[in-house]
Amino acid sequence: MTPIRPFVTALRRPLAAVATVIALSAAVAQAEPVSLVGLNLSGAGFAPQVLPGINGTNYIFPVEAYFQQWSARGVKLIRFPIIWERLQPQLGGPLDSAYVALVNQTFGYAQKHGIKIILDLHNYARYRGQVIGTSGVPYARYQEIMTHIARQWSGQSSLYAYDIMNEPHDAMAYWPTAAQYGINGVRAVDSSRPVIVEGNGWSSATRWAEFNDALLGLKDPANNIIFSAHSYFDEDAGGSYDKTDVNKLDANYGVTRVKPFVDWLKKNGKRGYIGEFGVPDNNPRWNLLMDNMLAYLKQNCIPASYWAAGPGWGSYFMSVEPINGQERPQWPTLRKYLDDSSCTAIGPVASGSTTPSTGSSGTGSSGSTGGNTGVVDNGGNSGSSGNSGSNAGVETPATAGTVTSVLNDFTNPDWLKGVFRSKAAVSVPGTAVNRAAFKAGAYLTTADGQVRRISSVQAGTSLGVFTEGAPFNGNAVGYPKTVTVSPTGVTSTASVSSAINDFTNADWNRGIYRRAAAVSIPATAENRSSFKVGGSVRLSNGQVVKISYVQSGASNLGIFLDTSRLDASVGYPNKLVSFSR
Repeated sequence: MTPIRPFVTALRRPLAAVATVIALSAAVAQAEPVSLVGLNLSGAGFAPQVLPGINGTNYIFPVEAYFQQWSARGVKLIRFPIIWERLQPQLGGPLDSAYVALVNQTFGYAQKHGIKIILDLHNYARYRGQVIGTSGVPYARYQEIMTHIARQWSGQSSLYAYDIMNEPHDAMAYWPTAAQYGINGVRAVDSSRPVIVEGNGWSSATRWAEFNDALLGLKDPANNIIFSAHSYFDEDAGGSYDKTDVNKLDANYGVTRVKPFVDWLKKNGKRGYIGEFGVPDNNPRWNLLMDNMLAYLKQNCIPASYWAAGPGWGSYFMSVEPINGQERPQWPTLRKYLDDSSCTAIGPVASGSTTPSTGSSGTGSSGSTGGNTGVVDNGGNSGSSGNSGSNAGVETPATAGTVTSVLNDFTNPDWLKGVFRSKAAVSVPGTAVNRAAFKAGAYLTTADGQVRRISSVQAGTSLGVFTEGAPFNGNAVGYPKTVTVSPTGVTSTASVSSAINDFTNADWNRGIYRRAAAVSIPATAENRSSFKVGGSVRLSNGQVVKISYVQSGASNLGIFLDTSRLDASVGYPNKLVSFSR
């Protein structure tokens, strides 16, 4: 997030903290449970433009009651922002003793109430506005402050990890080098705790790969780096939410926002977490988007930190701090994921496992009702029996390789025991046609219009079909309804064809579309209604991909796609076909 003025009057981008109730597990011999959702107590990072500022006036260190109440609700870790200029008023000078004492006090409260702290240097790769690595702020000075921080607080038992810099931005030429200096500064003192590295581009999860491949070259002698991205669901992903209509967003929009970061982690064998995310309190549908995103992250053992909690927030629309003892609307959804048992290490996980790199998968028990043999609870846990295969299998081959099937009766004992109620899963008859069509990587469309990517299939007399996203509502998708599976998510013949704007224009040359998987099309009324997030498009080269984001302008639409970067072979004068209706 952006800097916050006393105490929450002007919210824009700073305060990137989002406390993470993650027992972010390092590469240690014994696995440590991972708490999947946490909070940020961020008042100490308020008003960074007011220096040095006064505690209780310009910024607020939390009193013990905040640690006490959140610990009682199940929060186990806090990401806690501090400001470099307040800690070290003169670059290269001594630490401010009063500020150090406040941080010491915070660690003491955390230890007393069983909470771990991620200590976050909340400075956007800058000191007094100058980028680290430029002449005003040499790299060595940044390494020095990280050594000071490690020397000052590495002895605190409640310290979990060092977040070495919040939301670097507009520092492409400097941040990868600076990050290495930051790691070196910590490792000069602390050789074991995790070092959390955020990415350039405000640490955006959606655009992570576009800005942060250079971070793959970082070296850590402890081999304990965790990458951190941030994700908000508004138009500019900055957390303002002033121009975003949630009713027009797909239910899996949150998943779409974080998936590029997760894919990057998987591709490169790295660990990560979502260091910031948050939604408004003005529409229950925001909680649906957040729920689906958190379910996807849980599936991959990637923790996430909600923005925000702590003193000074008042009625701020994303705060989960109770008001007059009343819970905020976002809290029930977050509370569902205060989970420290399903994952034993930071992910992302390998397919079919809830333990990223070690641990054996569970084996399921035999199906007691003639259904699947050992439907594994999606990795690591003992399996439960499958749904009954007694329903008649009605399969309807459809266009473009789609297959429609009835669902098995969701009132049977396995459904009631929660095998499919607790997961994003459905059960269909295990016929030959279904076995050939319902496969991992294909897309499932439910009777209520949801489109989900299939993550795994457990075969038996019936098929247990697990998807990405939150658990299904059994009343909405259950027996005697049907589901349709398609290799591409295209389950309708309705389509709209549009010309693609000339890729020799100024935007293409500046690299807006060249850097990302995106095309530009005219912003006609028909295109605006047809090319929407969650829909599918077919490119002129035959590739069919999902729409992850639409940037709307007066004359053109920027259509961003869930695929690798495109080249000009898909551009002007070719066509783009939408299957989004």
